[in-house]
Amino acid sequence: MFSALLFLSVLAYVNVLLMSNPRVMFAMSEDGVLPKQFQKKSEKKDVLVVSLTAFAAMCIVILFFAQTFEAILNFTIFLDSFGMAASAASIFWLRRRTKHLDNTGIYKMKLYPLQPIIFISAYIFVAISIALQTPATALTGIAVLSAFMIIYFATSKKRKEQ
Repeated sequence: MFSALLFLSVLAYVNVLLMSNPRVMFAMSEDGVLPKQFQKKSEKKDVLVVSLTAFAAMCIVILFFAQTFEAILNFTIFLDSFGMAASAASIFWLRRRTKHLDNTGIYKMKLYPLQPIIFISAYIFVAISIALQTPATALTGIAVLSAFMIIYFATSKKRKEQ
């Protein structure tokens, strides 16, 4: 029963990723963060051809190299930890940037700053746990993250030059 629930949970998560990540790539391309090729759509079905293909290719590479469910899960969670912690940390930047609007910032939340600190700490704990348990997975995740950051900064630099 537990295995069936776990399978359905992972299947739902993969579905969310498959639906959202290509759209994120498309939006990043519209903003000039990724190359314009990621905006290409199918004329008949309006499918995000390049974004979906790039995401599917990344998934296939991960499946090919990881080979076990645990390795795939650790790799994905390790990378997600960075994204979730960075997203949560943005509340500090947004509040500081908008403090002048109403003297407290427009991004309010209960138990600030304790709540985002706990959230960020939990994700950092997860990332460290994975790194200690499977260092090769963590190094691969850092390499992938670094490669995408290089692409981001190269594209960002190119955009500023134009």
